[in-house]
Amino acid sequence: ETSVDDILAASGLSKGGFYHYFKSKEEVLNASLNNLIEDSLKAFQEVADDPSLNALQKLKLFSSRKAIFQRAKRDYARYLGMLMNSDFTLYKSYSALATNFYEPFARIVEQGVSEGLFRVEHPRETAEILIRMMVSIPQSLFYDELLHDREKYHAYALALRTIVARALGVELHQISVFGSEATEEAQVSGESASV
Repeated sequence: ETSVDDILAASGLSKGGFYHYFKSKEEVLNASLNNLIEDSLKAFQEVADDPSLNALQKLKLFSSRKAIFQRAKRDYARYLGMLMNSDFTLYKSYSALATNFYEPFARIVEQGVSEGLFRVEHPRETAEILIRMMVSIPQSLFYDELLHDREKYHAYALALRTIVARALGVELHQISVFGSEATEEAQVSGESASV
């Protein structure tokens, strides 16, 4: 329901300045999404390119950075999740996010296979399936509940982590998906966790 005039008032741009860069308010949203993707991709590329880490360390760091990045964009993600259920253009943008995350994530999976840490028969295909699953969480039927209900979030995170662990052929305690499972598990069980 935001109009171009609303955007102009909030940004201080002139109408001519706005239309020099954008044809519509939808283009503003798409540009915002592209900036979000580029910012997140830089952090994940650094992890995938770090020669000092093995694949399990990279996977944990990848998950941790993903969690920090998503936590900072929580309201934005909630808004996008709502829109993506009704707008194909935004769905395509989210698909672009998965496409951009795919390469660094696939390299981590391939490294894990070559190091003997992951037992995966088809590394690149498995990486593509897993990354699409991980970035599509805002499209979950329960997304709003996950944002507000700690128990449901924990159950969802554990289910997703179990699927990823089984797909990679590792033990559950060896990986994290949201970057915060270890802390949450320690709080729930009263024990210290090392993941």
